[in-house]
Amino acid sequence: MKKIVVFLLLVSNFFPSGCTRPKQYADYSRHSGFDRTEIDSATLRNLEVLGRVWGFVKYHHPAFSDDRYDLDFELFELLPLIADTAPAARNEILAQWIDGFGRYKTTPEKYEKILASDSVFEHRTDIGWIRDTATLGRELSERLVRLRSADRTAGNRYVSQTYYETYDQWSPNPCFDGEKPYYDLSNPDYGYRLLTVFRFWNMVEYFFPSKYLTDKDWNDVLPEYIRRMAHPTGSYLRETRRMIAELDDNHAQYGGGIFELFGRYRVPLNTGFVEGRLIVVTPDTVPVKSERKAPFQVGDEIVAVEDKPVEYYMAQTREFISCSNENDVLAATADQILRTKENRPLSIRYRRDGVTRDTLADVTKMPGHFGWNYLWKYHKTFSMLEDSIGYICPNKLSKEEEIPEISNGLKKNRGLIIDLRYYPSQDFNEFVSQYIVPDSVKYTVRFTYPDLALPGVFYARDYSYPTYKTEKYNAPIIIMVNEGTQSYGETSVQKIQNNPYTITIGSQSAGANGNISKFTLPRGILGAFSGLGWYYPDGWVVNRQGVKIDHEIRPTLEGIRDGRDEMLEAALSLIEEKTEEE
Repeated sequence: MKKIVVFLLLVSNFFPSGCTRPKQYADYSRHSGFDRTEIDSATLRNLEVLGRVWGFVKYHHPAFSDDRYDLDFELFELLPLIADTAPAARNEILAQWIDGFGRYKTTPEKYEKILASDSVFEHRTDIGWIRDTATLGRELSERLVRLRSADRTAGNRYVSQTYYETYDQWSPNPCFDGEKPYYDLSNPDYGYRLLTVFRFWNMVEYFFPSKYLTDKDWNDVLPEYIRRMAHPTGSYLRETRRMIAELDDNHAQYGGGIFELFGRYRVPLNTGFVEGRLIVVTPDTVPVKSERKAPFQVGDEIVAVEDKPVEYYMAQTREFISCSNENDVLAATADQILRTKENRPLSIRYRRDGVTRDTLADVTKMPGHFGWNYLWKYHKTFSMLEDSIGYICPNKLSKEEEIPEISNGLKKNRGLIIDLRYYPSQDFNEFVSQYIVPDSVKYTVRFTYPDLALPGVFYARDYSYPTYKTEKYNAPIIIMVNEGTQSYGETSVQKIQNNPYTITIGSQSAGANGNISKFTLPRGILGAFSGLGWYYPDGWVVNRQGVKIDHEIRPTLEGIRDGRDEMLEAALSLIEEKTEEE
């Protein structure tokens, strides 16, 4: 017992009390000084407690309103003291560590008032664990409970609201620009890999509004990746991307996870899943290495790439790419299956008319999304179909050019088709507000956002986008959607659906909406999540579920091979039906 007490007294000398100057640390810029390849159950439990306490203190203690302390380096100092110690000693070390950051004021009445507000969202982070004295001991638990009421008026250096310079506006979604990226790390040791887990897990724990929608219980993610990072089955990058994929959020693909893992070179071929098979869906041709073999044709089925079946690549997508729903999994698989890290041809096995063939297809450098960078440019922004039906592809819609033409012709149209399978331009938002959405609409959307002063608590707010007191379009409007309808595209659908003449057709949208909150993990790995939860005013959840659809329409193999856009055909038929009814 005397040895333990002496040890704790020595440890306490490492923690300065009430200092106002920046604390001086050892040089941890490239190595944490803590490395393991195996951990037992006791060490795992110690590290899980440390990860929770470290994150809770990080976002709750007023001492972190400025740069006096470096929480990353604080973690590196704690790791060798906590990893293999007994629970009682662990808890006392952590309690003394908290004391070392000095005294602070509490404002419990302020937070009680917040929690009593009708605008607080029903789903919030469960912090009941801070009262678990059986695990934490009485002293550590008391310190965490008191920290919950700390006055955080001065803010926190590690999280803030997001400022959009382009619009000169603040948004309530969280911003994590205070984190250090550590770009120069080549092979992060276990301490840095734990920092990756703890940083990411706590960001999500307290500030991701849709955490309650993830497939995996978030409490299980922390111990799982503490174990995985001790002896990763793949590279640090793969384990980190696997962890980010647990968000089940398409916005988490920000930062190029597909390109990092599967390559920036791609066969420039447009494929998609049709009736459960990977099919060439548009008449693109690509170079092949043998003149004796014909280029791909629309309707060809991709069977294997580099001798691996399509199912293999789909499993890779599920494991390493964050996807909101099954449609997103298929879309991401169709992209990554044709990628490679090397500028060399890919061997592709495909089936045509029941005959299986093999070819070598050239690749081109393609770091961006294939659809966004290469397909959109072939679509005309506005055209007239069947003389009096307007068609809008809003991805390049400009208020200086197309919008005046469209608005002048609206009264002559007997129907309008809006193709939101493509991401809309910002100018399209103004067009919708001016000519589509009735000015009588009270609320367009509902969104949720975190209270940064009370981590883990979220507010819900009903919101209506500005409209104009102008004459609105009063003929049938058909919105076409699919997995390409994401984020602002989904918001556009919600806005247009307020027009009573609107019908929405297609398949499940991406289910990723709400301003993205970007983050950086050690070695400069970029990621993001939907920083706002997104809903219809009636409570319908858009994230993961997608927008409301009136008629499900999906392409068929027959339609693809005939070169038909079956969704567009359905849209034209619906307008004809509505016109006949009138």
